[in-house]
Amino acid sequence: MKVSTKRGDTGTTSIFDHRVSKSSLVIEVLGELDSCIAECILLSAKWDSESSTSKKIVEDLNCICAIIAGYRPASLFTDDKTEWLEKTMDQDSITDSFHFVYPFDNEKAAAMNHLRTTVRRVERVLCQLIQEQEVPPSILRYINRLSDFWFILGCREYFENTTKENVL
Repeated sequence: MKVSTKRGDTGTTSIFDHRVSKSSLVIEVLGELDSCIAECILLSAKWDSESSTSKKIVEDLNCICAIIAGYRPASLFTDDKTEWLEKTMDQDSITDSFHFVYPFDNEKAAAMNHLRTTVRRVERVLCQLIQEQEVPPSILRYINRLSDFWFILGCREYFENTTKENVL
């Protein structure tokens, strides 16, 4: 299978049925989503306990990519995906004495915190893209909730697996 087409050598790439600049906002959004997918896969590969969660999220993010790129209809992405995140977060609620944590000594919590910041970056460029093209509101809601999701899971991991003297 030949991978190199050399069609991108001029700074453009194919998206759905046309070519766009590799510096276009839609390509930026797809690149940030790709980073998010890669981090979910890395989290899953390193900590098997997150495998099913990460796989579900990767499927959702791939669907979002296909919609933004024009390969799939927007109707495929519904709020039930966001509702799943909310239900999962509710199950993983954190203590009443909550405060923001900096998980210096908990690699898994640190990875989730990093993933949270990647999702926030996706959200920022997605909000810019909305100025240029229609993006289903369900996608923006999902991305917003996804950063909350990784924040809550990271905090839970930190509080459950870090000694009290290491909490800032």
